[in-house]
Amino acid sequence: MKSREAKLLAEAAHEAAVSEALTTPKPGLVDAEGSGCHNDMDCALFLKSARAIAPFWEAQARTGLEGTPPSAAMRELRAAGAAMERAMFAATDGINTHKGLIYLMSLLLYGAGYALSSRDRVSAADAAKAASLAVRGVVEKELLPLAEKRPARELSNGERLFVEYGITGIRGEAAAAFPSVIGGGLPAMRRAAEAGASENDAGLAALLTIMTVCEDSNVIHRAGYDYWKNVYPPLVGAALAAFDPCRPDYRLLRELEAAFLPLRVSPGGAADLLSCTYFLNSLRKI
Repeated sequence: MKSREAKLLAEAAHEAAVSEALTTPKPGLVDAEGSGCHNDMDCALFLKSARAIAPFWEAQARTGLEGTPPSAAMRELRAAGAAMERAMFAATDGINTHKGLIYLMSLLLYGAGYALSSRDRVSAADAAKAASLAVRGVVEKELLPLAEKRPARELSNGERLFVEYGITGIRGEAAAAFPSVIGGGLPAMRRAAEAGASENDAGLAALLTIMTVCEDSNVIHRAGYDYWKNVYPPLVGAALAAFDPCRPDYRLLRELEAAFLPLRVSPGGAADLLSCTYFLNSLRKI
């Protein structure tokens, strides 16, 4: 049974990554129409990357299905994650297409597997909660010390944003049990689908919702903290308010991309969380 569940979870993770890449049009992001605000990526590259990392998802699910306690999970997930990153970079000639997703989806696969190890069914909230246990205290352990004493080495983009602005990024999202997905993207996706929207357009509704609530370090890195805090929210909020996934007017999203282009704004963090939303939504079928 564990073997079957591991395969089903791995397939769902791969399908989620593919669905995110194909969801179109995504403002500022790579999709089936174009490269958004990226000069070095296209949809074919994302699909190639998704194929390259697909064989590793099953191992991440097995870590949970085997009942690995949360306190020991990250050691195993990191080992497989490092192998996934190598496979990704080999497939993309060194371009970072899915590094953030590898971290987030690995945790959710563990969480879903861990929840299933003790019951017959798993909900999205169960999987997210179990995933969060594997990184409980990560902000306090990895980020807070940097604010107290900066190391001699150069900080990563995520570390720098925490030190300067208190942004916890994907670490904080995971540790808090994926609130941007559980309270934002997933309800938006399900509401749209239940109202008759296509999977693509329900995905767009989820993406816009996630963009309004998540701490997207990609946006801050490209455009600056002031842009993310003061300019980005009203732009995205207006698009979300006007977009009807059952009668989609894609011009709204293309106009939003046009507003992003001067500063090459790419909400990559939200895109990763959209993949997570597709995955958690699929748990209904497992």
